[in-house]
Amino acid sequence: MDKPAAVTSETTLIDIISGHRETEQIFRRLEEETGTCVCCEGLFLSLREAAEKFGFDLEMVLSEIKGLIRCPSKPFF
Repeated sequence: MDKPAAVTSETTLIDIISGHRETEQIFRRLEEETGTCVCCEGLFLSLREAAEKFGFDLEMVLSEIKGLIRCPSKPFF
């Protein structure tokens, strides 16, 4: 099985979630914070594009995603 590519601001949400299922919790939290289903409306956007469209902090979310990938048992909220 291939190792998922590193996550960057240009990685699409679908690639992040399909490669790292544990990140779903971050996107569920963003849904609550933004009032919009980020995955429903932005699944094929890059993380940067989604941050621009839905108004979340790109650097903070990217950091949370990378941290969760490194240590999946550690909650970030």
